[in-house]
Amino acid sequence: MTGPVVFTSYYHDESNDDGFQWEFRCDRCSTSYKSPFQQNYYSRGRGALRVLRDLFGDQVKAIDKISNAAESYSNHWGGSSSGTKDQAFSNAVDQVKSDFRLCAGCGSWVCDRICWNEHVGQCTRCSPLAAHQMAQAQAEARGSQFRDAAYQQDWVGGQHDPSTPARVNCPTCGADTHGGKFCGGCGTALDTRTDCRGCGHQVPPGSMFCTNCGQQQ
Repeated sequence: MTGPVVFTSYYHDESNDDGFQWEFRCDRCSTSYKSPFQQNYYSRGRGALRVLRDLFGDQVKAIDKISNAAESYSNHWGGSSSGTKDQAFSNAVDQVKSDFRLCAGCGSWVCDRICWNEHVGQCTRCSPLAAHQMAQAQAEARGSQFRDAAYQQDWVGGQHDPSTPARVNCPTCGADTHGGKFCGGCGTALDTRTDCRGCGHQVPPGSMFCTNCGQQQ
């Protein structure tokens, strides 16, 4: 294969017996660009001669001579490492290169269709498109206004007690809770803390003694 492709690090060979074609992808956005299909006339001619030989057999000995000569020539020049395929690849690179641009701002090659700002002459990372910047700014402002408006509303409405430790399920029946002081499934109090019988200090659930005065619970 000929020298490296300067405008992308990813390209894929999609050639077959009928001809040559490659896919090139933009390193920035992965957009795919395919080179025009180039016919492999040597391979097609060899196939046609094989068909004639199968049809006429020994009746046309000249076909065998032509076919053998074509096979030898095609095998020498039409293989995967041949000058024919190298030239086809070189042509494909030249044909697709016009779809890519070199940004002087960051030194990166990018595709012209998606990643290039034609008005500025730089890639869209160095000089984003004005319409994209406007849309992004509007989306950020809209989100900020939504948050400000939401903060002005009362989302508690007496249904939630901020002083009660939140629980996502009932300690008794395991049902999901949706705020409030009691379970909607079995009525168990969701706040399992108790007050010390001696000093009134709050005692964590399961404690045998008060952590404030030592009174047994």
